[in-house]
Amino acid sequence: MARSDNPQSPTTGLTRRATLKWISAIGSALAISTTLPACGTDAEPGIHAPWPEVTLDPVTAPGYGTDPELITPAPVPWPRLMSTAQLAATATLADIIVPAEDNVPAASAVGVVEFIDEWISAPYPTQQEHRGLLVAGLQWLDDEASRRFTSRFVELTQAQQIEIVDDLAAAVEPVPATLQLPRLFFSGFRTLVVGAFFTTPEGVADLGYQGLSLI
Repeated sequence: MARSDNPQSPTTGLTRRATLKWISAIGSALAISTTLPACGTDAEPGIHAPWPEVTLDPVTAPGYGTDPELITPAPVPWPRLMSTAQLAATATLADIIVPAEDNVPAASAVGVVEFIDEWISAPYPTQQEHRGLLVAGLQWLDDEASRRFTSRFVELTQAQQIEIVDDLAAAVEPVPATLQLPRLFFSGFRTLVVGAFFTTPEGVADLGYQGLSLI
């Protein structure tokens, strides 16, 4: 859900952050769907950037593919796999979904980017499926930004970034074939961001959750 210059919906009066709280309360724990529609099916060429065909090299770092050693753990349980460019794009998109508001920090300020990097680096089948979707999705953002504005996503103005994100967040049916996979990526990415943010101390405080204080 993209940031808006007008923080309230003209029809509901809900702030963007209030809407995110509601989404988090009912569904932030849902798994990311990795049932992908066929790439390129009925795609209308030229309407959006094509979904990139991403081939991820197998990871051969020591210890990768095994459960972490929890008795005498290493500083990190497995190598983190996101590149510097991917981390920057992740931070930019995460902060559009959960921006700083009032005294509440943005997603990137409370470790959400590190959480996503850790998540898609984990040596388990589900996380590795998510890795493929997120890496391709971040590449698609750059490709679409280049198609529209001849620049990378992180280098766009905020208005240009939101123009792209609004296409991904819009609940318009039927979904154009050229946006099926990008919207699947964005839905999964948003689930990770919202779920991670609202499990941080700052996110729990922002929700106003009182359960822990009552124990």
